[in-house]
Amino acid sequence: MLGHREMAVRDYVEILKRRFWLILIFTVLVWGISLGISYTIPPEYVSQTLVLIEQQKVPESYVKSVVNEDLGARLASMREQILSRSRLEPIIERFNLYAGNKANMDDRIDMTRKAIGINPIRSDQTRGMPGFFISFKARDPHVAQQVCGEITSLFVSANLSAREESAEGTTDFLKQQLADSKRNLAEQDARLAA
Repeated sequence: MLGHREMAVRDYVEILKRRFWLILIFTVLVWGISLGISYTIPPEYVSQTLVLIEQQKVPESYVKSVVNEDLGARLASMREQILSRSRLEPIIERFNLYAGNKANMDDRIDMTRKAIGINPIRSDQTRGMPGFFISFKARDPHVAQQVCGEITSLFVSANLSAREESAEGTTDFLKQQLADSKRNLAEQDARLAA
């Protein structure tokens, strides 16, 4: 027993000599368990895409923005459209996602929704968000990359169609206003002529 004296380096060496086998067995056991777990857990690959949102370049004092909706609300709306069954089912069938589980289509859609991540990037320098990340987890790296690319293209096409619909609505409204103004002007012209 050492008592209450301070321990020297020689004392620590003696402790290590006495406990050598215990330390060695514990180290080998932990190493073996870690190695066994690493071989039993299947690998999971994540493919991630950054989608940047480009702000309007022309000042709003010259040209009003076609889309006045909040970017967060627009992203949430597009997310609901993209994660719908009608959009996910063709992707699941094309890439044969989760087919080995013998799960029905509803379960496969739920697993696909859980594997998709959509995370907005918040920035203090710009108003709103400058973009968002789209990610997909899969056991095959090629499948993860292809599905992530497919989901990204769905987001881009959904955004383009939303902007196109908004622009068409604005154009239709302006055409209607122009037609009404022409009709009013023609009526005033006819009254002046009479």
